[in-house]
Amino acid sequence: MRTLYGLSYSPWTEKTRWALDHHRVAYRYREHLPLIGEPLLRWRTPRGVRPAVPLLIEEGEAFPGSFVIARRAEELGQGEPLFPAANLAVIQRWEDDSEQVLSMARAKVVAALLESRQAQVESLPAFLPAGLRSVLAPSARLGARFVARKHQAPVDIAAAVHEKVIPTLERLREALGGRDYLLSRFSYADITAALMLQFVRAVDDGYLPLGPGTRAVWSDAALAARFPDLLEWRDGLYAKHRRP
Repeated sequence: MRTLYGLSYSPWTEKTRWALDHHRVAYRYREHLPLIGEPLLRWRTPRGVRPAVPLLIEEGEAFPGSFVIARRAEELGQGEPLFPAANLAVIQRWEDDSEQVLSMARAKVVAALLESRQAQVESLPAFLPAGLRSVLAPSARLGARFVARKHQAPVDIAAAVHEKVIPTLERLREALGGRDYLLSRFSYADITAALMLQFVRAVDDGYLPLGPGTRAVWSDAALAARFPDLLEWRDGLYAKHRRP
């Protein structure tokens, strides 16, 4: 059975799962534990590739990263293509934009997690007894600091959001022009662009369950007020193309 390793709250993992589910590819899911699970992740990751999730393991072969896994899902599965050949360059550009925005988002979320005890509790492994979760919440800070070091978070997050994120979301608004899709029909361009909005306001729990503390750190009220049309577009996309 192919296995997907990921982080349940991660937009990168959600991109991957959306593509696999769209193509009805069977897989089992395993939650990665930052810091604790790093040695095993390094062992599973191909040499020369930075260890990170999502990571798909299939018959001993590793497929790292959401874009690579989505392309693999297209090879394996069925249903409407997400990567029409005539539009691959456009899809790649939106993937590049999404990666840049989500890198900024990760830095912002990690900083917020360091200040939110509730989010720290919610980030602990589910198998821990309820009585220990509050006591062990500070250990989640170690994981957050590890993630920040691993991915080289920018020092001035607010400036990065202003310089990188806002212009990209404005380009998305312009590219959509009120339409349902970036291309002539639903594609991976829509998936990767929609997930940029996860840290503006997280999608409803019916699609991606989050605790209240985690949902708070994955939110930006100022950006949500600035881009309500994009959030409405994202939510409509989920309603049409993502199973609850």
